[in-house]
Amino acid sequence: MVVTFVTCNSAVTAEKEGLFVIPSGNIKFNPNQKSTYEEEISSLNQFFIDYYNATKADDTQVITCPPGFEPNATQVCILPELGCNPENVWNYNTTAPCIILSYNGTTTFDPYDDIEELPSQMPNLLKDLIAEFWYSNTMPEVIWVSCTFGRMYSYYAPFLNTNLPGYRKPIVALKLILCNEINTTVEINCNMWAKGIDNEKNSETSVKFTVTVEKN
Repeated sequence: MVVTFVTCNSAVTAEKEGLFVIPSGNIKFNPNQKSTYEEEISSLNQFFIDYYNATKADDTQVITCPPGFEPNATQVCILPELGCNPENVWNYNTTAPCIILSYNGTTTFDPYDDIEELPSQMPNLLKDLIAEFWYSNTMPEVIWVSCTFGRMYSYYAPFLNTNLPGYRKPIVALKLILCNEINTTVEINCNMWAKGIDNEKNSETSVKFTVTVEKN
């Protein structure tokens, strides 16, 4: 699984409250048949309209934001290159389709600021990654996200605690490498991590979805 993450700042609607995925539902497509992934492409394009066409008042600065950057009230982040985009149909003509994670909710989460606070349920690989920040004195004030893909894990730190005017929901772009999973339904589980989050009890901070790449 190859990932890129970015934080941006505007209202985004989604069917699911909390952590959600675009395209939603159980994704099934054949990269050699465009008709099988037209709905997924339409969903992604619609979701990104507001990001690609950032417009604000005349006193607003439109900027490219690095990972972990928190815009102020006069700034709007533009979407940087994610490695997949509308021009290449979000890679659905390959076995490495793009999936977008975002958060649609009003809950404010408190980020971890000490490695002693990390819960036992958190995957050890994510704990090790956070520890690297901790020991280098650069612990980011972000909400962590982990995703499982079979026996593989990928980790992100995209979700900032901000709700400024013109805020764009933070996004995580996942490029799923499924060349060895043809005609197999792959289940992916993603969880948010912050103080007080219990993913087993709070459906708002977790999401599950499946992806199937079909080929004859």
